Amino acid sequence: MNKIVIVTGASSGLGLSLAKKFVEAKNIVIGISKTKKNWPNAVKTINDKERFSLFQCDLTSEPKVKTLIGKLKKKYKHIEVLVNNAGYAKGLVSVEKTVLAEFQKNIENNLQTAFLVSKYVIPIMRKQKEGVILNIASMAAKRAVPNLFSYSASKFGMAALSQCIAKENADANIKCVTICPGGVNTKMRASLFGKADAQKQQSPDFVAGLVYQVSADKIDVESGGDIVIRHNEITEINPCPAA
Repeated sequence: MNKIVIVTGASSGLGLSLAKKFVEAKNIVIGISKTKKNWPNAVKTINDKERFSLFQCDLTSEPKVKTLIGKLKKKYKHIEVLVNNAGYAKGLVSVEKTVLAEFQKNIENNLQTAFLVSKYVIPIMRKQKEGVILNIASMAAKRAVPNLFSYSASKFGMAALSQCIAKENADANIKCVTICPGGVNTKMRASLFGKADAQKQQSPDFVAGLVYQVSADKIDVESGGDIVIRHNEITEINPCPAA
């Protein structure tokens, strides 16, 4: 395909599986992560220096996002696909016991990151008159999870972001879809519900494969709509709500 693809949160978990899948499909993948902690494993997993590169950036910072996207635009000239995958969740806690700082951290790392990267990539896509933005949300974007209010709220917000991007950019041939996976076997899942629970969930490689198919229009999801992936199958494809 040889498309330029940005994947945030690309050095581990589902993000690494996504980056690997897009590279296998002959795309050039720009992986972004907040730290370099997982870079050695990521580079080992995706052994392709020509098609996979990693950039460090705190995506909660607008100045840093603006600078990075500017550098990428100058280097690559165009960006066909953006996968907003960077995410955060920590601990199970009820609404009344949720600390404001923790709520804000979920919003910043899940929703704000997707908003900021999209904000600076959309003008590039509008100029080239094409683009696909995939917002990796969760089943928590379809129905809130008890004791995960902050995470659920941020993922509901990602669905709203997708719908707005889709409606505002229909004239520019920019497609935006919300991806809502159920449980995925990642370190994040294990940290929340335990290792035994995580191992029962669908694999990140399986989810990544379906996400790639959505990006390539091999699975038809309307712009502004969402797709639910649970128990190793697609369980729902929903259209964008009318304006």
